[in-house]
Formats: sequence, C-alpha cells, structure tokens
Amino acid sequence: MLEWYDFYIYGTATSLAFGSLFFPSSSALAGTLAAFATYAIGFVLRPVAGVVLARWGDTLGRKNVMVLCLVLMGAATGGIGLLPTYAQVGALAPVLLVLLRLVQSIGAGAEYGTAITMSAEHSTARRRGLLSSMPALGVSLGILLGTGVFASLSGLPKAEFLAWGWRVPFLVGFALVLVGLYIRLRVDESPEFTELKSAGAIVRNPIRELLRTHRRHVVLAALARATDAVGSQVFNVFAISYCTGTLGMSSGPALTGVMAANLTGLAVIPLAGRCADRWGRKPVFLTGLLFVAVAGFPFFWLLQTREPVLVVLALVLVYGIGIKIALSVSGAYLAEMFDPRVRNSGVNLARSASDPLAGFTPLIATALLALAGSYWAVGVFVVGTALVSAGAVLAGPETRQPHPAGERRGGMAEQARS
Repeated sequence: MLEWYDFYIYGTATSLAFGSLFFPSSSALAGTLAAFATYAIGFVLRPVAGVVLARWGDTLGRKNVMVLCLVLMGAATGGIGLLPTYAQVGALAPVLLVLLRLVQSIGAGAEYGTAITMSAEHSTARRRGLLSSMPALGVSLGILLGTGVFASLSGLPKAEFLAWGWRVPFLVGFALVLVGLYIRLRVDESPEFTELKSAGAIVRNPIRELLRTHRRHVVLAALARATDAVGSQVFNVFAISYCTGTLGMSSGPALTGVMAANLTGLAVIPLAGRCADRWGRKPVFLTGLLFVAVAGFPFFWLLQTREPVLVVLALVLVYGIGIKIALSVSGAYLAEMFDPRVRNSGVNLARSASDPLAGFTPLIATALLALAGSYWAVGVFVVGTALVSAGAVLAGPETRQPHPAGERRGGMAEQARS
C-alpha cells in the first residue's frame, strides 16, 4: 500500500501541480512534459535497484529487503512534502525533487516483487492464485488512499492548493512508514527461504543463475506484465491530465473514477485470484488482457463525452476490471515461473524490466496526444501493449501445477533442492 500510495501521489501531483511549481515555463505543455519526465526518472532506476535488492532477497532473506524498501520510500516521500519550490530556490528545487524521486525508486525497486514472493511462499499451491493476489490489494488501497487525500484537497482554491495543499499527501508518508515498520518487523521470514537456508541451498549469485536457467521465462514474464505497468499509468495518471488539461474538466470526475475503479478492484482482485486457482493462470490472465485491448478505444470515447458519470464508468471498466484482473493473476503466474533459489530475483527482474516504459508512459501519451492532436494515438499505444502481453502469455507455460490433497508449504523448496 505504501509503495503505491507514494508513487501514485507523485503522479497525481505531477498532473495537478508540479509543472508550475518546479518547472515554470511560458508553455503549459512544456511544463507538464518536464514534470512527467521527472516522474519517469523514478522508473528508470527501478530495474537497477530491483536487481540489486532482489539479489539480497535471494541471499539474505525476503523480509530484510521489504523493511529496507519501506524505510527508503517513506523517507523520500515525506521529504518531497518539505521541498522548496522553484519560486523559492530556483533551479535547486527540481534538482532536489529528482534526487528524492531517485531514492523513492530505489525503495520501490524490489518492493512489490518481494511481496509477491513472500505471499506465494507462505501459501500452498492450492490457494497460491488467491493469496498471491493479496499484494495487488495493496496497490488498490494505496491508490485509494492517495486519491482520497487529493480528493479531500480538491475543494481548496487553486492558489492555496499550490501554496500548501499539495504537500499534505506527501507528509502523510512519514506516518505510514511507522505503521508499515511495525507490521513488517513482526512478519515471519518466508518458510521456503528458511528451508533453503537450512539446507545450504542458497545460490551465491542468483542473477547469474537466473539468466542461465530461466532467461526465456524472464522475457515472457516481463512482456506479460507490461500491460498492467503501462495501463496503470495511462488510467491513473495520464487520464487525470487529459481530463483536466485537454477536455477542460475539473479534477473531480477523474479522481472519483480512479477511486471507484480501485474500489471495484478490491472485489475483482481476489475473485480473479480464486478463478486462477480453479481454471489456471493463463485463461484468467488472457481474459484481463483482452478486455483491456477491446476497451482501449471505448475508454477514450467515454471520456470525450465530458459526462462525469461516463468518465467514472470508463475508469471502472478498463482499470477496475481489465487491469486488475491481469495484475491479480500475475502474482502467482510470475512466482511459479521461477524456482525458490532465484524466485525473488526472477519476479523482480521480470517486473522491473517494463518499469522504464511504465514511467515514460504519461510522457509518451502526452507527446502522442500533442503530435496526433487526438486520443487515437494513445489508444493504439494501449491496445498494442495489451496484445503484446497477450501474445507473451500465450507463448508461456501454464504455471499452475496439480496439487494433491494434504500438501504442505515447502514443496517447491524441496523440489528445487532435489
């Protein structure tokens, strides 16, 4: 929840305030593009940080990595809320913003992938689809929290919002760190990692072993999860900018739509995970991806109406259902593609490989909109990404394995040792 609260409020603040506060320009478009470029920088470093921290997760333990990620992200998020603006310190303001964004990205590098690994390894094969979808609930809860905070500030006069209102969501990050630390320090280490450690089966260089034995799976997994990476940025970040900047609407309908979509996701995510346990990962994963592909253009048609109810409906359908189905199933799908010795590295490398594309998505979408003069180019981008992901899932294996009655945790670790 903290990871996605932190990253989402940055994206929302970029859409609503950072262009004028940190990148003043005579052109509103130039300021928005500069702000989105800074937003993207955080995603560029995530693969590097993800590989380094995920390696520690396979050698030193999953729990230790999750505690470190939490501290880095929370401290950087709170620090952004204390930054001076361009009007106060000039060019130093965007420099400090970029530095804190980089610290944020280091913390986020192995956060979600390690959460998937922990959830998968604390579960049995019979319920791994459901229990590995639980971190995706944190995504929805984090976005709901961030959107709720911004929505509560939307009634402020614009001058007051730009003066101090935008800082409030970031300062909340300090409090979330304390809560998160209390929880994570009390969580048991993964039972499968504990078994591997006891058996002396820890791989000294998991990245090298991963690329030697699981290279094809890394590529397929990275392409498969690209749609939830890109779609999350289009529907959570760019959509707000599009509604407020291009369509001339207030931020209220788009923010309400994001909240409604994530509320819907709280029901869709466990349902999709349960379906993946019953019918397999691939059919459910493909359902979500093809739903996004089919609904990509209708999403923009509904936004074009400028009707608040239809804007909310568009976000609920594409993001609350399509993207959330794909995100839910990807947890078990990615975890089961890699054996326990290199699982944390594999999951995080596969996820972080598409993070740079995700980070540049608002910038790409804004540039495509400016170049084409219409939403159709952005629609092609969304639909094309969904079809590529669907192709990767079709080319990949069905990872759900038969699970005999009375199975216990640790089966995958025993299999890896043998």
